[in-house]
Amino acid sequence: MNPRRIVSTPAALIFLCVELTRSLQPLAVAAASEGSVPAPSRAFTPRTAIAFYADIQSASKSAIWNALTNKAAPLVEHLQSLQGAQMSSLPAPQDLHGIQGTDLAEIAIAFEGEKFLSNLQFDRLDPAAGFVAVIRLTRKPDLESLIQQGLEAIEKEKPGLRGPIEKSRRRVGVAEVFDVSPEVLGEHKLPFTLSIALGPAKEGTIVAFGRSENLQAFLSGKTEGKLRGQINESLSRRGQIWLYLPVPQDAAKTLGGGSGANANPMLAGLAQSMDKVREISLSLSFGASQVDFGLDFGCADGAAATQLSQGLQGLLGMLQVGAQKNPASTPPFVGKIKAAAEGATFRLTTAFTMRDFDLAFQNVNRGPAAARPRVLPHPPNPEVAPAPAPSLPPVDVEFVQFSSEEQESLRTAKVRVQNRSSRPVKELKLTFTYLDAAGRKLGQWTRQHSSLTAENLIGGETTRIVDCLAFNVPAAATKVAVTLHEVTFADGEKWSGN
Repeated sequence: MNPRRIVSTPAALIFLCVELTRSLQPLAVAAASEGSVPAPSRAFTPRTAIAFYADIQSASKSAIWNALTNKAAPLVEHLQSLQGAQMSSLPAPQDLHGIQGTDLAEIAIAFEGEKFLSNLQFDRLDPAAGFVAVIRLTRKPDLESLIQQGLEAIEKEKPGLRGPIEKSRRRVGVAEVFDVSPEVLGEHKLPFTLSIALGPAKEGTIVAFGRSENLQAFLSGKTEGKLRGQINESLSRRGQIWLYLPVPQDAAKTLGGGSGANANPMLAGLAQSMDKVREISLSLSFGASQVDFGLDFGCADGAAATQLSQGLQGLLGMLQVGAQKNPASTPPFVGKIKAAAEGATFRLTTAFTMRDFDLAFQNVNRGPAAARPRVLPHPPNPEVAPAPAPSLPPVDVEFVQFSSEEQESLRTAKVRVQNRSSRPVKELKLTFTYLDAAGRKLGQWTRQHSSLTAENLIGGETTRIVDCLAFNVPAAATKVAVTLHEVTFADGEKWSGN
């Protein structure tokens, strides 16, 4: 199988989608329409063979998501720089100033065709297969202006391509649909026509692409939004992000590591039971302080699930014994692993805390973090008149103590909040400067503290101690200096100290 051929077609499609959405601006006018495109979760049907779904908007509201975003930033920047150097031959749209990471709200990808994975191993695609990918962005622009700017950008990148795309334009429901010109795929022909659609969602904008027939069914509201059997319920109720896929029989035979003459005898039974795995699903659920992880193996029958459970229980036992001997270097999630057979399903669960991610990032981030660009302060303007002395802020915030001695980068801090004003306070924006026992600065973190957000965080003319999650806390930090930047009152008005 040639990876370049498999990657090239999606890359071209993504290029087109990005070009059509590149003009999203912060001040875009809300689209006026008589309806909306179905939500991404409606893309699935009982015929869906492979399904992926991510409710990023919901997951990103969790404290641990925000902590991971901050911690992963240096690594992401490093990978992006490598990608830019290694993939310079691919079309790369410039000035994507209208699209930000926070714009992405939902993703759903549905593949139809039971032999889809098997065919990919032989670098071919079944003409009966199909797919649709649906993305919801949080912003709601003027779609006509967006489309015209996107077409202009495509013409600039690929002269002569705008005409065929524009001629294929049609309306399905409230969405504008365009066919992908064969020229964009080059020599990589597909056995069906691909289309791209843009339209208003109930909350934001939908961008979708896929086989024309699949896309048409989704836009027309003919897709059920459910997978077959119990798969849909078991996945959707457990996580904001989940994946389901069948296991081709030839692939199942290799999952256990083989059972030939030279195979490890301890793994022989495990290899035989893995041969009977028919489907795999995983789910992730993001909470305040941990990510719950679930992995299910759907087996041919209950006996196969029991056999798989027995084989993996032995391996898990060995891992957990090793963890007890070396607790300092073992990720905590190892001790939280639980595994059991339930009918024809073998289920494995655990939970990842910030300690697990700290161990994972501590070596990876050293190089990228050192190269992370620093923000230079603006030079003073001598012509500007001196600002008047600032008045006292309406709220005072003071660090009291950490709630736990655990040396994790995500820790709960207790802070004393004194509200001098007569209005209730809803939200605070703070900077935590982390200090060691000698008062030396170890680092800092600034963000709108979602853990402090409430309709009435603190009443008017009131003082109270509240819990606040602190992110990226260095291990040696013992106290925190707090800087107040912004206060949002219950009536929506704001005070800013900047």
